[in-house]
Amino acid sequence: MSKTAVKKLHWRSKVLDSFVPLQGSSGELGLAIGGGADYGEFPFVTSAPGGGLTVGDIILEIGGTPVLGMTLGDVRGILNSCPHPIRIKTVSPGPTLCKDLRLYLSKCFTPGSVDSQLQQVIRENLYLRAVPFSGTHTVC
Repeated sequence: MSKTAVKKLHWRSKVLDSFVPLQGSSGELGLAIGGGADYGEFPFVTSAPGGGLTVGDIILEIGGTPVLGMTLGDVRGILNSCPHPIRIKTVSPGPTLCKDLRLYLSKCFTPGSVDSQLQQVIRENLYLRAVPFSGTHTVC
């Protein structure tokens, strides 16, 4: 008997596009996020109002802006500046794309592939937020 190879779906085919409205009369978003590049993680959902978002989902984009490789403060800033309802693209973590940003960046992908392109976006976001350091120290 031959074994049938089960082809795993790439994480890109599992991206969920959601709209998060303000909640009730209080006008709060009802969405909380964690992670961020400052913690070595992808930004992810820590509390969700429903509507397709799940706690633990990795946040790829907010309002059309890729947020991978951004600090938690920058991601929250984008979240707070978007018009409502906020469009958010997420994906459930899996074997290739988990919460660990460093692990993902350490992997080798085929040049030009979706994963390679995503690594480039992450690196660009990281470099934009890096503080240059010359290595010299001056004592006053």
